[in-house]
Amino acid sequence: MYDPLMVQPMRDELTTVGFKELKTREDVDALFENKEGTSLVFINSVCGCAAGVARPSLVASLDNAILPQSLATAFAGNDTEATERAREYFVGYVPSSPSVALFRDGQLVHMVERHQIEGQSVESLTQVLTSIYDRYCGETVDESVDLFDPMAELEVTVQEAREQIAADSETAILDVREPFEIEKGKIEGSRKVDQELGNEIVRNWPRERQIIVYCEHGERSLKATTYLKQQGFENIRSLKGGYAAWSEAV
Repeated sequence: MYDPLMVQPMRDELTTVGFKELKTREDVDALFENKEGTSLVFINSVCGCAAGVARPSLVASLDNAILPQSLATAFAGNDTEATERAREYFVGYVPSSPSVALFRDGQLVHMVERHQIEGQSVESLTQVLTSIYDRYCGETVDESVDLFDPMAELEVTVQEAREQIAADSETAILDVREPFEIEKGKIEGSRKVDQELGNEIVRNWPRERQIIVYCEHGERSLKATTYLKQQGFENIRSLKGGYAAWSEAV
């Protein structure tokens, strides 16, 4: 358990703007006794992405015109009983913190997991949250509201990648897979990223260079793309579906 004095300011960031703390199983069950309306449950954490992104985004999202009717939070590592009980309501999702769950009439309608928070800016996560509110927290569910997906702009489909490579022979194609995966095949002209090449890219490559990153299924390449985007690369995309999608298309 974390030092209560250490985590108190992290709790205060949310309780001062209206979040109710859940500290016991009973607190969690009481939240869901009345299944009418909308409730947001935030699993708080001491990690950097909670401090730098999740909590500030939650606070900023409260400026939205449409909001959940109740706001609640449990602190992972301290409110152990409440956290475990809350996660029992997060059916279909593995435990992660920080994370955000939105319920409507007692049903989980949207989940934002830790991997969707890491690497985001406060602005983009705030847009994610407010788009969720706009869709699910009005008088009725508004299916016409597009949920904001900050990852969409970081991905390129196989067809789009083929067209880009054909149009621009200078496009860099980076392979972030393991050697045993590369043995199965690779995209022609791609370069395996090792530590030496990684350092060279960050230090010396022009930030406007066209880059496509791929792995086997698209998860690792998306993380690499997010990192390089944070380093200032403007025209970098992750291959959606990875080499598996590329080879299937072939």
